[in-house]
Amino acid sequence: MIGGVNVATSQIANIYNQGNNQLSDTLAKIASGKKFQNAGEDLLSFSRANNLTNQIKGYNDVEQKLTAAKTATSAAVEVGSKVYENLTKMSDLAAKYGTATTQEQAEYKAEFNSLRETVVKALDNAKVDGVNIADPAYSNSVSMDPSGGTLSIAYSADAGGTGATVDVADIGTLEIDGGTIAADLTDQTNRALSFMSEAKSFNNIIDNQISLNKTIVNSKEAVKSLITDIDEASEMSKMLDQNVRQQAAMSMLSQANMSRQIVMKLY
Repeated sequence: MIGGVNVATSQIANIYNQGNNQLSDTLAKIASGKKFQNAGEDLLSFSRANNLTNQIKGYNDVEQKLTAAKTATSAAVEVGSKVYENLTKMSDLAAKYGTATTQEQAEYKAEFNSLRETVVKALDNAKVDGVNIADPAYSNSVSMDPSGGTLSIAYSADAGGTGATVDVADIGTLEIDGGTIAADLTDQTNRALSFMSEAKSFNNIIDNQISLNKTIVNSKEAVKSLITDIDEASEMSKMLDQNVRQQAAMSMLSQANMSRQIVMKLY
C-alpha cells in the first residue's frame, strides 16, 4: 500500500517539475519577446536570423552612404538653380544694354557686375565636406546596394556640347559691354542648365534607391520578426494553461502527500 502511494506521489512530482520547467520557459519567452536566445535552442532559426541581420546591416550602411551622396547632389541642385537664375538675369540686362540711355547703362552695368560676383562666389563656395561640387573635375561613386552596384556621379558637357560645367574663370571675365556677351552668356546659361538638370537627375536616382532600400529592409525585418519574435497572444494562452495545470498538479501532490501520511499512521 505504502509503495503504491510512493509511486503515485513520485509520478505526480515528476509531472509537476516538468510543468514547472515548461512554465519557466514560457515566462522567459514572454519576458524577452523572442522564441530563442541562442543557437543551442534552435540552430536553424538562429542562423537564418543572423543572416538576415547581416543583410539588413548591409542595406543600412548603403543608405548612410546614399544619404551622404544626396547631400552633395541636393547642394548641386541648389547651386545650379541660383547660378542659372542669375545668369538669366544677366542675359536680360545685356539684351537691354545696347539700346539704353547712358544713365540706364550705368545702372545695368552695376547690377550686371553684382550678379556676376554673386555667381562667382556661389560657384567658389559650392563645397560639401571641403570638395567643390561645381568643379568640372568633380566626380563621386556611391554604393547603391550591398551586392556592389554603384552610381557614378559626374557632370558632363552642356546640351550644346561647348564645354563642361559652368566655368568660374569664364564667368568672372564677363562684361556687359563685351563684343560677344550674348553668345558667352548663352553658353554659360546652357552649362548651368545642364548642371542643374543632371544634379536633379542624380538626386532623384538616389531618392528612389533610398526608398527601395527602406522597402527591402522593412521586408527583411518582417521576415526576421516571424523567425525570432513570439506570438504574444499564443504564449500568454499557453502560460495560463500551464499555470492551471501546475496548480492542479500541486493540489494532487498535496493530496498524495496527505494520503501517504495517513497510510503511514496505519502502520
